Amino acid sequence: MGLIPYNRVFDVLEHRFRLAELPFPVITAEGPIRLSALATRRVLYGRSSDPRLREEIWREAIDAAQRDTGTAGTERLLALWLALPAMRRTLYRIAIRWPIDRRELESESLLAGLTVLADVDPRSQEGGRELLRLTTNRLWAFARARTQERPVADVGALAAAHLSVESPAESPVGDWHDGWELRVSPPARPDGLSATVRFSVAPDRLESFRLGELAGHFGLGEVVHRARRPSEGSRIGTLSLRPAGARR
Repeated sequence: MGLIPYNRVFDVLEHRFRLAELPFPVITAEGPIRLSALATRRVLYGRSSDPRLREEIWREAIDAAQRDTGTAGTERLLALWLALPAMRRTLYRIAIRWPIDRRELESESLLAGLTVLADVDPRSQEGGRELLRLTTNRLWAFARARTQERPVADVGALAAAHLSVESPAESPVGDWHDGWELRVSPPARPDGLSATVRFSVAPDRLESFRLGELAGHFGLGEVVHRARRPSEGSRIGTLSLRPAGARR
């Protein structure tokens, strides 16, 4: 099984064309010639290079890329490879200013180059410069927008994962160990309950529930109902409940 020698797309592209020859002839003063890929890039970015030869290389590269309809896209990749030095300089400046993943920037720069490549006029004298300018502008715009993003949890995915768990028919809650039990049935809807249901009662309120149950058990519910005080007022008597046989 073969191994991928690089984990960055720029390095893969460099490996693809470093030792290759241009697939198209370049017209010079001495006639059409073929240059190696490295020699061609030296002409494009060398300060002492012939400007007319640079324009001829870019014109041929852009024209060949726009006519490339193959699935491999060799001519389009070659045009991007010729633009790599300018892309690397832009990525270096962005990396100094903002902490953005270099691999993400490389992928975005190649995507920007492919997008711009389709609209550049190869017959213009500044076709190569226009290609580089528009590509780097897109890359700077992407980097500025990227710095304004903040990572958050994927709420939709978390909700889908939560709702994919089948809810039980009934959820018994029996944390009280004094004979009280609460059974909660999920509502009749597909999402079910979205959280654990727990009810808590103040101690005095819970004691009133217990007394009410005891009064009903001894048949004194009506007496207690009549003796209850709906609001503050004067006390008319007391009612005590205790187990049978207990000391008074």
